[in-house]
Formats: sequence, structure tokens, C-alpha cells
Amino acid sequence: MVILELVVILIVSVTISNIISHFVPEVPISLFQIGIGLGLSLVLGVHVDIDTHWFMLLFVAPLLYNDAWRFPKRELWELRGPILGNAILLVLLTTLVGGYFIHLLMPQLPNSVALALAAVVSPTDPVAVQAIAKRVKLPDNVLHIVAGESLINDASGLVSFNTAIKATVMGTFLIGQAITNFFWMTLMGLLVGLVLGSVISWLRDTFDRVGLNDVVFHTVMTLLSPFLIYWTAEAVFHASGVIAVVAGGVLTKILSDQHIDARNPEISVTAVRTWEIFVYLLNGIIFVLLGIGLPPIVGAVFKNAQIRTDEAIFYGFVVWFIVFAIRTLWAYGNQVVLYLKNRENKPTVMMAITSGLTGVRGAVTMAAVMTVPLVIKDGSPFPQRDLFIFIAAVVVIVSLLVATVMLPFVTKVRTSHDFTQPEISDAELPATTGEKKAELSEARARIFAIQVGIQTLREQQNDTNRAIIYELIARKQATITQIRRQLIGDDHELSQFDDSELRRIGLDAQRDRLQQLLVAEEISPLTFSIQSRRLERLEKLIGADKRYDRSAHWVRILTRRAVRSVRIWLSDETSKKFKAESSLAVRETAKAAIKALSDHMEKYSGDTVSHRIERQNAFDLIVAYRYQIEHEKHPDTPEQRELDDKQRMELELIALNAQRETIQNLYEQGRITRQAGINIRQFINYAETAALAGKNEA
Repeated sequence: MVILELVVILIVSVTISNIISHFVPEVPISLFQIGIGLGLSLVLGVHVDIDTHWFMLLFVAPLLYNDAWRFPKRELWELRGPILGNAILLVLLTTLVGGYFIHLLMPQLPNSVALALAAVVSPTDPVAVQAIAKRVKLPDNVLHIVAGESLINDASGLVSFNTAIKATVMGTFLIGQAITNFFWMTLMGLLVGLVLGSVISWLRDTFDRVGLNDVVFHTVMTLLSPFLIYWTAEAVFHASGVIAVVAGGVLTKILSDQHIDARNPEISVTAVRTWEIFVYLLNGIIFVLLGIGLPPIVGAVFKNAQIRTDEAIFYGFVVWFIVFAIRTLWAYGNQVVLYLKNRENKPTVMMAITSGLTGVRGAVTMAAVMTVPLVIKDGSPFPQRDLFIFIAAVVVIVSLLVATVMLPFVTKVRTSHDFTQPEISDAELPATTGEKKAELSEARARIFAIQVGIQTLREQQNDTNRAIIYELIARKQATITQIRRQLIGDDHELSQFDDSELRRIGLDAQRDRLQQLLVAEEISPLTFSIQSRRLERLEKLIGADKRYDRSAHWVRILTRRAVRSVRIWLSDETSKKFKAESSLAVRETAKAAIKALSDHMEKYSGDTVSHRIERQNAFDLIVAYRYQIEHEKHPDTPEQRELDDKQRMELELIALNAQRETIQNLYEQGRITRQAGINIRQFINYAETAALAGKNEA
């Protein structure tokens, strides 16, 4: 009963902090949550005993899994250098250099404890940074780097923290043993995360294939994933659950993005919104618990004969400054290196300071610091545990306050956000009496509506949006194919839509054109070899339904990409030249496939059902090839991607509106049942919500 009451109090406290933050948006909500926790402790006498293992499992695992799932892969890849540098090298530098200075500052802290303190305050909190960014215009690359490094440095920082804590508990700190333990926890955690992430993705695909696509079931399965991965890594393999959760989250996201969820977009939308609520509560509860735990810690520090309270607060400020200075110098050094390499964007102190200020500490730091054990192996108290937690809390609070106050002056640009949510009507179709027998099944009506949406997209096509139009049409055609495969009424109907012969015609034309490019020396043997392998893989997929078992081949995919990168690196060609040749090969082979399919279709000019189906299948393939051509020609810059995202959303909404109107017309004509109309409209509404939510959240 006490636990239930405590859970209710914590959730109510988080809700109250959100109400207060709505009226005082200038102050980070985390500070209100800490204040409410202080009030609960001082006024109501609320006390919480925290167990290390369940706290890491309950809070750290889902928070890191959510960060790994939501971070956009494109930005993570494009900024991989700065992100990996900040996430790994900067964390290790902060741990070693910061730990050295912290020990000099506070000799009463053993070396291992000083290293643990430096490690635990090294991870950044993207949630706090984004909250500040609602009022301050931060450079996009700074925001992306902070978000990206937070995904990885939470793992590297916590592994370093756990290594130092274990050394303190065991009473010895052998550098060789520490390094061995570090690599075991990291590599085994990585392996466990990848394997379990693949298994979970395969299970979801399998359940989906057999028809178990219930929204609640899939959402619950997604929520359980981080706990299963973390527990398996920690309890079974004694590896880093943190690394495992991050690896599993990233892999699950990559595999999920490979599938086109044409059957039920409600699953993705519901899962995203459920995770938002879950993570919102976890973040808030962590800071409320910090506030609840501060009075006993402050009291213990106050009673500590070795150090005064004002000295402890001063130490907290100095530790924050040490971490801030290391991060700022690191950022300035990165600017210098980039300038010497590209001779663009001269280094500026203000940009370095901005990067230093964005290193705000938050939920993960507090979740980790509250897991410091009470005693070590011999039964004696953990050295200076209360001082350790107190200083970490001061660092978190100071980093939030300084960033809130200083970033507006450093950037000198403010921003505003529109947080209004689109309201999508889910009204039912009107009922009528004497309803005629429907001509179309629900699946056929969906296909017809999507085809109308495709025609609407064609009417919107112009020179500026051709690549986006082909992309959207290709997706909708894939959706139609998937729906047709669900019409398992009879195998004959499914065989009518078999495009294996057409795909082989296209592949043969591509191979011939690729050979011509090699003979004409327009491409190198390396490019020819890689493109040939691509065509071989496509040929293997002909006639096989690979949509549901891709997650079982992630090792092969990653290995193939790694081998390709090594081959390019070992060759005499530059990466830029290889990309240009690859782009040329894709465009030219796609053109050859289009010509071959067009020539083949001259034999199917009749008005029979089989001829119409053959022409439609050929057209679908031609659109896919045209999308390849336009995609290779399309510029790929941050500005263009932003414009593309806007056009993609506008065009998708136009097509969905056309589909909605089509379903309404079909119902009014009595060609579909009332319930079928309701179901399809609901599907369209969820697809519209997913389009408005954005690709990274779908």
C-alpha cells in the first residue's frame, strides 16, 4: 500500500511541475520537480530508499532505449565524427582529467571515487537542452551533436562510472583489470543488445505475419524490450546493460524503418505517444526523487566534520566549471581542426562556449548517482557517499541554471515554437437505411482509394517535386502490393499480380547496361563489382516475400557494408569518385530497365484483364526505377532536406484527403459497407497523424 501511495504522489508531483512550468516557461521544469521533491521531504516527511539494481532497470534502461529509438539516423551518420569524439573521447578525457583535478580539489575522495564522480557528470541531457532551445535559437549542428552524443555518452559515461564504482567497492583499482572489465562489459553488452534487438524485431514481424497485429500487444511488447535487454545483459552475462539497451534500441529502429507498415499505422503512432508519456513520467520522477533525497544528504554533509556545507557547495561549482572548461576547450579544438582541414568557418570562442553550455546534466546523471551503494565489500560505508551525491546534484542544478541564464546572452537570438497539435476528426460515416449489398470488400476499397491518391499525386507533379512524387507513389504502390498479398482468398488471384518476369527483364537490362559502362570505362571495376552484387541480391529477392524476415539478416547487411567500405578504402579511388560512379551506374541501369519494360509492354496492348494487370505491374516497376533516377539527381543538402520534408508532408496530406473523399463517395454509392468505411477512414486518420508526427517519430 505504501508503494502504491508513493507512486501516486510521484505522478501527481510530476503533473504539478508541468502546470507550474506552463506559467513559468523560462525556468527548466527539472528545477520545479526538484523543488517539489524538497517540499515532499521537508513538509510531508516523504522518504524513499533506493535500490541500485531496480533503479537502473526501471529508469536508466527505458530512458536510453527511448533516446536510441528516437534519434534520427541521418544526422547521427553525417555528424558521426564530432558525435563519436564527444561521446567517447571527451567522456574519457573528462573522466581522467576531471577525476585528477577533483582528487586534487578534494583529497578526501579516493582516486576511484573522484573518477566515478567525473564519469557520472560527463553525460549530457538532450531533454534539458531541447527545453532551453524552445526559447533560445541554437545552431542545428550543435543540437544534433548534443542529441547524438547523449545517445552514446550515456553508455560510455555510465560504463566508466560503474567500473570506478566497482573498483571502490572491491577496494582495489588495477588498471589492467579495469581495462579488461571495461572491454568485456562493452563488447558483450553490444553483442547482447544486437542479438536481442534482432530477436525482438523478428518476433514482432512474425506476430504481424500471422495476423497478431493488435495495437496494445505491440505497444506493450515495445515497452518491455528495454527491461528484457538490460536484465539479460546484467544478470545473465554480467555485461553492461546500458550498452546493450542502446545497441538494441538503435538496431530495432533501423530494422523497423526498413518495413512499410501498411497494415496498421496506428501501432507506430500509439507506441510513440505511449513512450512519450512513459519517458515524461520517468524523467520527472527522477528529479522529484532527487529533491526528496536532498535533505538527508544535505543534513549528512552538514554534520560531516571533515567539510563544511558552504565548502561542499563551492566544490560543486568548481566541479561543474572543470567539466565545462574541458568541454569548451574540446569544442574549440574541434573548430580549429575543422578549419585547418577545410579552411571554412573560423574558430570562435562564442561557439565553443555555446557548446560548453549545452553540456547540461540531467536525468541519466541523477539516475546513476542515486545507485551508489551504501557499503563496500568489507562492510564499511562507501567513502564520502553523501558528499558524492551532493556534489553531483549541485553540478546538475548549476548546469541547468547557467545554461538557462547564459545561453540567451551568448546566442543573442530567441525563437518561438508552435506547440498546437492538429485535431483530426474521427467522425463516423453517416448511417443510412436500406443499405445495399456492398460491391467492394474493405481491402479492395482501400486499394481503390490509394490508387486515387496516386493519381492525385501525379496531378501535383512538377519539376521541383518530381523526386518526392515518385517516392510517395512508390510507397503507396508497395502498400497496394502488401494489401493484395493479404487477399489470401485464392492463390490464382495472388498469382495474377506476380511481377517476377518483369523484374527479371529489368535486371537483365540493368546488367547489360552495367557491362557497357565498364567497357566504355565510365565506371571502374570496383564500382562494377559492387553494383553487380547489388543486382544479384535483388535477383535473389524475386518471388520471395522478404518483408518479414529482414531482421534476421542484419549481420549479413552490416558485414557487407563493412567489406564494401574496406574495399573502397584499400582501392586507389577516392570516396567522391566512387560515389559519382555509383550514382551514374544507378541512373543508367534504371534507364535501361525502363526502356526494356516499355518495349516489353508493347506486346500487352489489349484490353483483357491479364493485359491490364501486366501493364499495371510494369508501370509500378517503372515508377520505382524513375524514383531511383530522381533520387540520384536530387541535391542532398540540409536546406533541401528541410524543403523536401515540407513538400513530402503537404503532398501526403493532399493524397490522404483524396483517399478520404473517395471512401466517402464509395459509401454514398453503396459500394462499401458502413463499417468498412469507418475502418478505412480510421486507417487514413492514423496515417495522417503519422505524417504530421514526422518520419523520426513514426
